[in-house]
Amino acid sequence: MKAHLQKQKLIILLGIIAPSLCTLIIWPLHSILGTSSILITYNLIVFLVAVRYGRTASNLATLLSVLAFAFFFAPPIFSFAITDIDNIIGLVVMLIVANITSNLLDKIRLQAETAQKRENQATALYRLNRHLSDSLDDKMLVSTVAIHLYEEFNVLSVLLLPNINSSIDYPNEPPLKQSLRGVNLSIARRIFKENTALSTGVNIVNNIIYLPLQGAKRIVGVIVMQNIKPEFKTFLHTYLHQIALTLERLHLAKQAKEARLNAEAEALRNSLLSAISHDLRTPLTRIVGLASTLMDDELLSIEERLDFNKVIHDEAQRMSELMNKILDMARLSGGAIVLKREWYALEEIIGGALTRLENALGDRPVHIHLPENLPLLWVDAVLVQQVLINLLENITKYTPAGSPVDISADLLPHTLKLAVADRGPGIAAGMEEKLFEKFYRVNAESTLDGIGLGLSLCRSIMQAHEGTIQAANRLDGGAVFTLILPLHTPPPLPADEPMAELA
Repeated sequence: MKAHLQKQKLIILLGIIAPSLCTLIIWPLHSILGTSSILITYNLIVFLVAVRYGRTASNLATLLSVLAFAFFFAPPIFSFAITDIDNIIGLVVMLIVANITSNLLDKIRLQAETAQKRENQATALYRLNRHLSDSLDDKMLVSTVAIHLYEEFNVLSVLLLPNINSSIDYPNEPPLKQSLRGVNLSIARRIFKENTALSTGVNIVNNIIYLPLQGAKRIVGVIVMQNIKPEFKTFLHTYLHQIALTLERLHLAKQAKEARLNAEAEALRNSLLSAISHDLRTPLTRIVGLASTLMDDELLSIEERLDFNKVIHDEAQRMSELMNKILDMARLSGGAIVLKREWYALEEIIGGALTRLENALGDRPVHIHLPENLPLLWVDAVLVQQVLINLLENITKYTPAGSPVDISADLLPHTLKLAVADRGPGIAAGMEEKLFEKFYRVNAESTLDGIGLGLSLCRSIMQAHEGTIQAANRLDGGAVFTLILPLHTPPPLPADEPMAELA
């Protein structure tokens, strides 16, 4: 208020000084200049004052200019009486022009100030909305609101959000310097519970305002803040409305995310149940049937009993492998598996996989192309070998019997590329990534065993090794799965242990 009064005094002083200086400058030249030129000069001074200092200074300068002209320059001089009709008309015109000019300039200045104010408000709302959208949790939201209200309105405030019990509480985190303390929670809880704003006479307590944040459908929180100047209240309403809408949008986004996760979990459960029931039904049926026959038929020969027991064992083994895949997938997805890395030769890992699948591969020719002097790999050999086994098992299921298998490796600057290729029908267009989804099968109604976890398990194992796996079609027919494993610097060999002994 004091600064405003000082500014007004300065404006009045300048309104007096301007025409006074003009009079001092013109007086020595009044015998040369005509009265019309003098009037024009005073008009120019009034215009400049109006442009720079506004209507008050302009009106004062106009009044003093009229008096100065009448006293010093209009005959008879040194008298306020004016006898020349032309001078009277000139003074009237000067008054009209000065008044019109000051009014127009005042309107232009007001429009410019309004436009600047709206621009500042739009910028403030944009900045608020961006920072609210970047908030990841309720703690960041509360801090963001307190900081922005302090910057825009110079008031302390606190945002009160509902907890899991739909009750308003003060934030547990240490308050910021912009946060308001000493909040009456009973008032805030009443506002939130009633879902309506309190009357104007009640929601201001000890110069503290309690305002509900009204979203599109409900109150999303309560803002408690210091009282502000009346001229800020219109913008404050817009500001708080923006906060309420952002909070409601974030709440709806959170609900949508939870709904999506629940839907995905439900779909995963359904897929799991469908896949397990599909793959367990056949072996269980055979196990139950053969076990019943062994129990009820006493006339079975020893050879028949041995055959039945073997079938029961094989089917139980299939069920065990199925459950192991499901458990491995769950552990890998949850990050529960710790890799047991050691230094292994690629030849050893490939050889172990081929040995385990010797019966399944049968008479398929397996072509292996490995460059010489391959470095050792820092991997969990059991898991990487399982990747190869899963890929080779898929080849035995989905490619013609007797078709060849190609295994090759290439040494890249920082990685090792391992490719497992077949000569089967290849991969349908656009399905190269879908193959790695959990429970996805090329033909869901196929009689082949498997629940669609093999390739998904392969990708999880490769990711655990900071590697990748991709599927593609070969140019000359068939599919190829490419594994990329990072290379690590092997430990130095002991000085007394030659390389030949390691080989």
